[in-house]
Amino acid sequence: MEALLVTVAIPPRSLSPNARVHWSIQAKAVKKTRVDTWAQTQIAMHEQDVKGGWKHAECRVVWYARCSRRRDKDNLLATLKAVFDGLVDGGLLVDDAGITHLPMRVEVDARNPRVELHLRETDGSETPIL
Repeated sequence: MEALLVTVAIPPRSLSPNARVHWSIQAKAVKKTRVDTWAQTQIAMHEQDVKGGWKHAECRVVWYARCSRRRDKDNLLATLKAVFDGLVDGGLLVDDAGITHLPMRVEVDARNPRVELHLRETDGSETPIL
């Protein structure tokens, strides 16, 4: 099983589920985020010698924010929808439905805010929690 670290920029606020923006502004932000994630995925796969084409994966998101104010992790994860689509566009995943999301961490890095996606290929046999 392979593992990969993909680092992307903090997505624009217009991708938040709470954003009230014109559809064209949101569409441009989605496209840019998907393309940027595609590029970062390709770079990470090349540098870390990962083949891709994973059917199932675990993903732990570490969101490095500029300041320590409280954030709603559910909204942050929803903001990353275009990022997960970009992982598929980049060839790492066959479908983003195969991602098992591990609990997110929010850290502070005022000098370098970013989102790190710690991905690990799995066989898809994880047991659901009931």
